[in-house]
Amino acid sequence: MSRTRRHPSRTLGALVAAATAVSLCATLTSADAATRAEPGTPDPGTVTPLASGLDVPWGLAFLPDGAAIFTERNTFNVYRLTKTGQKTLLGKVPYSQTTGLEGGLMGLEISPTFATDHFLYFLHTSTDGNRIARMTLENNTLTGYKVLLSGMTKNRAHNGGRLRFGPDGKLYAGMGDAQNGALAQNRNSLNGKILRINPDGSIPADNPFGNAVWSLGHRNPQGLDFDSQGRLWQAEFGNNVMDEVNLVQKGGNYGWPNCEGTSGSCSGTIPPKKTWPVASGSPSGLTIINDHVFVATTRGQRVYRMRIDANSGLTDQRTYFQGTYNRLRTVEVDPQGDIWLTTSIDRDNSPGNDQILLVDVVYSGGAARR
Repeated sequence: MSRTRRHPSRTLGALVAAATAVSLCATLTSADAATRAEPGTPDPGTVTPLASGLDVPWGLAFLPDGAAIFTERNTFNVYRLTKTGQKTLLGKVPYSQTTGLEGGLMGLEISPTFATDHFLYFLHTSTDGNRIARMTLENNTLTGYKVLLSGMTKNRAHNGGRLRFGPDGKLYAGMGDAQNGALAQNRNSLNGKILRINPDGSIPADNPFGNAVWSLGHRNPQGLDFDSQGRLWQAEFGNNVMDEVNLVQKGGNYGWPNCEGTSGSCSGTIPPKKTWPVASGSPSGLTIINDHVFVATTRGQRVYRMRIDANSGLTDQRTYFQGTYNRLRTVEVDPQGDIWLTTSIDRDNSPGNDQILLVDVVYSGGAARR
């Protein structure tokens, strides 16, 4: 769900200093500048590198103790990383395979009941396609690989890759069309979809089409998160015209391949809540803090922040870090309310260029809220 975060120990001086840092890294439109920040509005501030020399850090999630777990797409490595920068290799996800571009070890999610079951969930490319799998993490060691869902076609690109548990306890996944747009409109295919399964891999009885499909008509969906009302928001790579942020509905059709954003034959499909030209976007990661949607972009090399308004629109857009850290892959909020941001510079399989950044977040108005 949308995170409620506060920093009660910060002094006024620290807040002023962090707010000054925000002013240096944020690019606002004139409309944004005229919009007064509401209490609890999250503003990114000071940035601290936590880890470097990484190979496309893709999935990132947080353990109950506040440490992060992250994946490397091309090495299939899984690491634990603390807020002080201590990195520990936990192991590899077996049966993983790269595709020479966008495939490999991608999405990661931690069980909502990790304290008792110790489960980690992965979305990765394998020899027979894309899979959702589960492993157990105990004593800093990964064991017990189990396939939960398979049958998703892979390709060099458009493998989707994001995982997110919903407030309903179900596991949601973004799965790309595997560079075959026709699959996105085929209800019997798991490609070009948002998928929804039970934590054990079984199909929920209330899924709309009797399989793992939750919504259809997606090209390459990656960012996923839930707002304070339990609604699913999703970021999606467009083709040549528009990238999208969608509010996902059960059984909804989002138009691809006939409709891209609001361009094309879009009759009978659900329009996006936000679009950008692809050169300004290519959105991969999405997280929601206090009903503000943060989106990390690869080609756009920036983070967008938008507020969910009373009409379920996305307003008051701000832009952060434009061109500062190159391509940005994943954005997540930790239990203390700060943002972790991963870069995705490595496009030519030359490992060691990427890093994970810790972004101090200031909550204006003095108190965080949902």
